Amino acid sequence: MVNGIIVSTAGEADLLLMKLDRRETLTLQHKPFFTGMLNGRTSAVICICGVGKANAAHGATLLLERFRPDHVYNIGVAGAYPGSGLNIGDAAVAENEFYGDEGLITRSGFHTIDVLGLPLVSLDGINYYNKFPMFVPEAFKAGTAKGNFVSVSSCTGTGTAGIEIERRFDAICENMEGAAVAHICALNDVPVSEIRVISNIIGDRDAKPLQTPAVRIASEKVQQLLLENI
Repeated sequence: MVNGIIVSTAGEADLLLMKLDRRETLTLQHKPFFTGMLNGRTSAVICICGVGKANAAHGATLLLERFRPDHVYNIGVAGAYPGSGLNIGDAAVAENEFYGDEGLITRSGFHTIDVLGLPLVSLDGINYYNKFPMFVPEAFKAGTAKGNFVSVSSCTGTGTAGIEIERRFDAICENMEGAAVAHICALNDVPVSEIRVISNIIGDRDAKPLQTPAVRIASEKVQQLLLENI
């Protein structure tokens, strides 16, 4: 069994790469892929895809076409919505991934893309709009927060907007890649799981990078969780 692992930044893969035995490196269309054995027993391919939906979809497509993984894990950090009950350093697993921006903006506000009658994917007679179901691994069914994740193109930087998105999708956290990975995996009929650790609580923030120590701690923890449970 081959496990595909997709992360957006090198800092979310460094511990995994240290544990990857018999490592080989391949660059495809400017994206790095690393193959080898994790924990001495699990065949894995790690893709550092880059930030955002387009990079995630590109990386996932290359991963699936070239390496044919049996299961894909998308891991990284996330921002928790104010009402989620999550704290910095908490782990969460996606039950569903939502595209947070695809839809229509009118005077009455934002509407998801189903109001336009434009499914993003149609598979076996089922139309998928903003929502894509995720696979929750057995190891994470107990003791780990689970819920809806939202993928956004712009990080949410105000408390008001955070509450609005949280309510719209009944969501617990947001990221910038998950829905795109889920989308590509759905097209290829490959199960996909998403595990993230909270690096910040969404609220009013300045236009500058997040606190580096919190991001680093979250990046290390999510990798360790995967290593312990893959």
